[in-house]
Amino acid sequence: MRWILYILVFIALLILAGFLLPREVTVERSVYISKPPEAVFKYVNNLRNFNSWSPWYQLDPTTEYEYSGPESGIGATMSWQSENPSVGTGSQTIVTSEQNSLVRMDLDFAAQGMATSEIRLVRQDSGTNVTWWFSTDLGGSPIARWFGIMVKRMIGQSYEQGLQKLKNLVESEATSPAVDMPEDFEADNGSDSELPLEGSEGDDEIGTDPGDMDPGIQSEIMEEEAEEPVEEEST
Repeated sequence: MRWILYILVFIALLILAGFLLPREVTVERSVYISKPPEAVFKYVNNLRNFNSWSPWYQLDPTTEYEYSGPESGIGATMSWQSENPSVGTGSQTIVTSEQNSLVRMDLDFAAQGMATSEIRLVRQDSGTNVTWWFSTDLGGSPIARWFGIMVKRMIGQSYEQGLQKLKNLVESEATSPAVDMPEDFEADNGSDSELPLEGSEGDDEIGTDPGDMDPGIQSEIMEEEAEEPVEEEST
């Protein structure tokens, strides 16, 4: 009978220790993406794009998804339902959307409780530092607090996978190559200002290129110039 007493004492210690564990679980993971915040924001601010980088999408291809509210920004909602316990049933709604910098969502996991998540974008050099943050209140139950240790590890691993997928997705986007123009290139503005105008003043003074003259006429002019007498200077 003594072993029963030992078990009861052990359970009592676990319960007491559970009260000492933190009530709130917070997870934060980051990744650097070599694209500007505006290239990342369109993926995190539109829940219809979420499954293109979600770490849970491939866990159950039969998961049912529904979308409501606006396509992106505040009020956009995505809900899901799956028999897979790793996916479960729940919804997420965007409650804060700051252009190219922050998306905050309220998460509802039905019987498993509520949570909040944020995706923060900070410009760094020519790219973006992306931080995915998660927080949930486990309540006063010591069992839930023990469970929170496992939740923190699982969420952390999933966030790392999701951020890596987001990085690969955004960085693989094709960009239009810049066209190298010569330094002396001037755009044609449709003006004919460089062309001579017919009948403009000074047309009569424009000389003729000697190369365009008739050879016979050119030789006569040279002979006339040779026959002209040269006047001697009087002393």
